[in-house]
Amino acid sequence: MNKIKKTALSCMVMLLMLLSPVIISPVVAYAGEVSTESESSEPKLNVTDFSMVTDDNFTIKVFNVTEGQKISFKSSDEDIAEVNKTGRVTAKKVGEAIITVSLDGDKTFKCKVTVGPPAISVKLTLSNLTLEVGSRKTLQTIIKPNTSTEVPVFSSTDPDVVAVTSSGKVVAKSTGKAYIISEIANGKYDMCLVTVVKAEKTEKAE
Repeated sequence: MNKIKKTALSCMVMLLMLLSPVIISPVVAYAGEVSTESESSEPKLNVTDFSMVTDDNFTIKVFNVTEGQKISFKSSDEDIAEVNKTGRVTAKKVGEAIITVSLDGDKTFKCKVTVGPPAISVKLTLSNLTLEVGSRKTLQTIIKPNTSTEVPVFSSTDPDVVAVTSSGKVVAKSTGKAYIISEIANGKYDMCLVTVVKAEKTEKAE
């Protein structure tokens, strides 16, 4: 089913490329990892508060632990967020839970997990956007239902012209046109056509 949705999306982008006066290369830019290792020497969690969609999985990591140090994980409500012995959290139903992480029983950390329903639709607030080379603009999305904690995935059909971050910040890199796509897990998506033009030169005051 996902293969069929991806094929349909590719066909849509190809059709839009044919209608556009500029050839757009179908290259997708993916967001990076959420967690990063701490530079501190003290034990620390990769997150202390995060959101999930039902049936999603996320792993809580503990940095800077010594070899052989025992780590245990416990959920305040296994019906909402279940956690196994390796810190892998599974979202079971909508609600909130606290994951308690214990190191050898004498040091504990707490992490809040918010579980929301999956999104059923996504819409960008802009369908067309013109930017000068070097400028930036963050695209806003409308997710339904508004109680969903799902975060859409952003991609660009040509990152050499327009790059986009995981939060929807668009960076105009060179003149041309490209589509920014915002997609949710069920395959629904919306697009914004971004036109990048040369930056206007400002005259220096004499």
